[in-house]
Amino acid sequence: MSEVLRPFLDAVEINHGPKIEIGRFFLQIAEAARHLGISWRMGRDLTRLVEVNRKNLDTWEPLSPIYDPAISDINPDNIIYVEGQADGEPVVTLILRRYDWPTSTLREEWESGRFAYRDPATQMSPNEKWTAAAPVAADIAGRVVFAGGLWCHPYYRRKRLPVLTIGMMRSISLAMWGPDFTIGMVEQGALTRVLLPLYGHPVVQPGMRIVSPWRTFDCNLIWETPGDLARYIRNNLKTPDEPEQGHGTDERVRHAGSPG
Repeated sequence: MSEVLRPFLDAVEINHGPKIEIGRFFLQIAEAARHLGISWRMGRDLTRLVEVNRKNLDTWEPLSPIYDPAISDINPDNIIYVEGQADGEPVVTLILRRYDWPTSTLREEWESGRFAYRDPATQMSPNEKWTAAAPVAADIAGRVVFAGGLWCHPYYRRKRLPVLTIGMMRSISLAMWGPDFTIGMVEQGALTRVLLPLYGHPVVQPGMRIVSPWRTFDCNLIWETPGDLARYIRNNLKTPDEPEQGHGTDERVRHAGSPG
C-alpha cells in the first residue's frame, strides 16, 4: 500500500457545514463503531481498496472502471477512502469520489463515459453504453461527490455497521468537500428494498443503466444537497445521556449494489 491509513479522527478535516455539530457527530459515530470492536481509518489512495476487493471477491463484485487509475481520472486529490477495521483486518469499506462539473451535468458525464473513463473514445468497449434517463441527472452539476466501493464483511451485515458507514459517507462528504450534490447508485430489485431503509428512504429516480463487458447494471439514482446532509447530521445527534438510536434503520444488507 502506497499510503498508510490514518486513524479517522486524526485524518478528517471539517472545512464545510455546521462544524460543531459535525465534530460531535464524528465523535459519536467513532464511539458507536468502537462498541462493535471497529476502528475507522482514512486515506487518499486506491491501493488499499483494490487489495481488499481482490481478497473478498466471494462476497463482493469486482471494482468498476470508476476506481481504476489506469483508465480514469481518479487520484488522491479527488478521493477519500474509509475503512473500518476489526483486530486490524478490514471489515467495511467506502470510497468517496469528487467530481467538478462547472459547465456539465451528471447526465452528460455519465452518457459520454467520462464518469468512469479518462478518454472514453479509446477506453470504452465498442458495445458499451451508459444511459442516464433519471430526470434529475440533467440538473446535478457543480461539485458532486459519488459514494461507492461500499462493502461489509458478512459477519457485520446484520449489525449496525452498514448504517454507521452511510453516516460516515454523508458527514465526511459535507465536512471535507461541501458539495453541491452527493449521489449514489443502488441496483434495482431486491437490493433497493434492502438498502433504501439504510439511507433513510430518500427520494430516488430509476433510469441509470450501464451495459458493458464487465457488467450490465440497472440502478436507481439517490441524490442529496448540503441541506439534506446537515439535516441528517442534526437529526441523528444524540444528547450526552441519550441511548444510541441506531439511525432509525434495520441493517439487513448483503452488499452495496452500486457501480463500485
